[in-house]
Amino acid sequence: MKRATIGDVAAQAGVSTATVSRVLNGGAVTEATAGRVWEAITRLEYTPNALTRSIFAGRSTTIGVIIRDLSSPFYLDLIRGIDEVAAAYGSPVMLANTFRRTDREVAQVRTMDEQRVRGLIVTTGETPDGRTRRMAEGGTPCVIVTRTVPDPPPGLHSVSLDNFAAGRLMATHLAGCGRSSVGVVTSGRRPSQIERTAGLRQGLAELGLPLPGTAVAVADSESEVSDAVGSLLALPLDAIVCVTGRLTVAIHAALTARGIAIPGDLAFLTMDDFPWAPALGITVVTQPAYEMGRKAAQLVVHHPGEPVQAVFEPALIARTSCGELSLRA
Repeated sequence: MKRATIGDVAAQAGVSTATVSRVLNGGAVTEATAGRVWEAITRLEYTPNALTRSIFAGRSTTIGVIIRDLSSPFYLDLIRGIDEVAAAYGSPVMLANTFRRTDREVAQVRTMDEQRVRGLIVTTGETPDGRTRRMAEGGTPCVIVTRTVPDPPPGLHSVSLDNFAAGRLMATHLAGCGRSSVGVVTSGRRPSQIERTAGLRQGLAELGLPLPGTAVAVADSESEVSDAVGSLLALPLDAIVCVTGRLTVAIHAALTARGIAIPGDLAFLTMDDFPWAPALGITVVTQPAYEMGRKAAQLVVHHPGEPVQAVFEPALIARTSCGELSLRA
C-alpha cells in the first residue's frame, strides 16, 4: 500500500495541509477541527515524516549515544536509563558501539554531528574530545560519561563516578576482611581506572598497607588477562582487585583454572555488578549506571547553559569472595 501523506490527511479531514501541521505540532485550532484531523490520521495510519520536520527545524530529535565497549555490564543499565528519559521526551536513541577502537570513536562522533542530533552522549576516550567540544560550542548539548573534561565550554557536561572513593572503598573492605597484600589488574590507561587504583593505594597506605607498582598489572584485553594474573601470582598476595568490570569473568576464570580457591587462597574484588556475580559470590563495587544514564539524558533534553559535572558515589555489595562470611564467623 502507498504510504499516506499529509495531503491525504488534509483531504480526508477537509482542511489544509497547514492546518494538519498545526494539529501535529500542538498549534491553535478548534476542537472540532483537531478531532477531524486526528480521526483522519488514525483512519489512514498516517506517520509524520520526522526527516522533513528535522530539515525545517535544522536539527533531529534523535539523541546520539556512543558506547566504547558493550561487553562491559555497566553500559547496559546506562543505556536503559538514557532510553527511558529519551522516550519520555519523544526522542529516539541512535546507538553506536566503537569496540574500543580510536578510529571508530572519531568516525562515530563525526557521524552524529553530520546527523545534527539533538544531543550527544559519549563514553569514548579522549581522542574525539575536540570535535565533541566544537559540537557543544555550536549549540548541541554533549555529555561525557565516566570521566570529566577540563575547562568545558557551555553545553559540554560530564557524568562520572567518584572513582577515587571507589578505590578507597575497596581498600577499607579488603583490610576489614583481614587482607594485607593486594594486587591489581587494570585495563589500559583509562582515567577512571587510574583514579580507582590511586584511591586504592591511598586507602591502603592510610591503613599501613603497601601497594607497590610491581603489584599493578595491565591487561588491555581478555587475551592478556592470563599473563597479568600470572605475574601477580608470583608475588606474595592474599587479594586481587580488578578495577574494570569488563575483565571480571576472564580474571575469575584465570584464577580458578590455576586451582586458586576464592576466598580460601586469594580474595577477589571487582568493579560493576553482573548477573552471575551473586552465584559466584563475587564482591563488587558498583556505580549507579541507570541513574547516571538518566542524568546524562536529562542534561541533553534540559540543555543547561553552564557546564554541569555530575559525580555519583560508589557502593559496595559484599558477598563471599573476600572472606566476608569466615570473618563474621
